[in-house]
Amino acid sequence: MIPPSRGIDFFILTGPLGSGKTTLLEQLLHQEESGSGTAVIVNEAGVVNIDGAVLVESANGLVIETLSNGCVCCSLGNDLVSTVQDLIETRARMDLSPFDRIILECSGLSMPGEVVRSLAGLAHLQMAVSIICTYDCTHPPLEATQLSAVAAQLSAAQTVVLTKIDGVDRKMLSDARSKVGHINPFATIVEELSQSVRSEKAFAAASQRPLDVTPPHRKLMLAAAHPRIHVYQARLSEPDPGDAIDWLENITGCLGERLLRCKALISAPERDLLMQTVGTAFSAPRLLRRQPEGNSVAIFITLDCDLDDLTQIPCAFSVSWLDEAR
Repeated sequence: MIPPSRGIDFFILTGPLGSGKTTLLEQLLHQEESGSGTAVIVNEAGVVNIDGAVLVESANGLVIETLSNGCVCCSLGNDLVSTVQDLIETRARMDLSPFDRIILECSGLSMPGEVVRSLAGLAHLQMAVSIICTYDCTHPPLEATQLSAVAAQLSAAQTVVLTKIDGVDRKMLSDARSKVGHINPFATIVEELSQSVRSEKAFAAASQRPLDVTPPHRKLMLAAAHPRIHVYQARLSEPDPGDAIDWLENITGCLGERLLRCKALISAPERDLLMQTVGTAFSAPRLLRRQPEGNSVAIFITLDCDLDDLTQIPCAFSVSWLDEAR
């Protein structure tokens, strides 16, 4: 396969059932010019891909592919990789410029961490992967029965889009904004009444977004968002980078699905190391300019996890813990 000459912005569009994913994507397609460099992959858990059929009506000449009869984070992981490869190869055979972006609309039941893990088979494409989650302000998804999926989707997102805001009062909108911020202090929250502006901001190219190198502990909000969801902060005492990485891997192995997201900044003599996970799937480590304070810190967003579960995991350095919801 001939790789594209530059990286592709790959968007994972996730969110609970009925939270407005297809509407958000449909608005984007309405605004796209025919033949633009956007491709869309739609996944639904049922045999009939209804969302895919809806989007085809709005495609305006764009490429739409569907994955049906399974969840992309489970049985369809290999199908996703082959579909992306086929899209890129077909584009090259037609002597067209590479795609600027590929958007995967996931089933409302999908777990983002497993989707990110499946994309590891496309690492040679150097795609910039971003996760967008829709949040229905009229029916707060944290009250739903599928809490594990909702929590995983919200905590994994770089961008959370508040939807149906015209159907709520100021208090409900404020509550939605607050809960999202407490669960995912790393996310950019898009709150726009205009559907076109909302869509444009949600799908802003990753290359246009400033790199977030803010130490995690600067962005935390000290409040509880849900009794089963916790944000824990760990301050590490002068860890060796190798020991710190081993410790993070041990935590992901011990917590498993209870770990929703992790973000760690490990201080080193010349460069700091940024480590992140979506679920238990690690992103590639990033070297950053050393932060002035030189502190090593890790933030864990968890579901059904007590602080004792974390403190009992051995490590080669001292750690001081704080439960951000207390």
